[in-house]
Amino acid sequence: LARWITQGHCDEGRPLKLLDTRNDFEVDAGGFAGAVDWRLRKFSDFPAELAAHRADFAGHTVVSYCTGGIRCEKAALVMQDLGLAHSYQLEGGILKYFEDTGGAAPGWVGDCFVFDERTALAPSLQPALPKGCA
Repeated sequence: LARWITQGHCDEGRPLKLLDTRNDFEVDAGGFAGAVDWRLRKFSDFPAELAAHRADFAGHTVVSYCTGGIRCEKAALVMQDLGLAHSYQLEGGILKYFEDTGGAAPGWVGDCFVFDERTALAPSLQPALPKGCA
């Protein structure tokens, strides 16, 4: 994914679209620059949003992403069911992407919300500093 983001397209040359499958409050902590964000209140809203916007993805390679890989895996199945042939998931989610890129995380802006006492992680996988702290 990091290579595709840097290139702006997949290896076959199709333009890349990143699709955030997380809830709106998670997206507020950070996300991939330019990613599609439907301000989901809950993941169960995803299939209807995808169906309503299906045409927006024609001719693109679409990669769904989420925090740990579960929602984006489900999203990839929905995309395939709707006939989006070039749809993928970010396997292992954002946290695995951070790990695989050694914290460089090309294309990522901000932190990643997590559902524990840490609240958010930086691409280094270290707890994010509260906003306004240096």
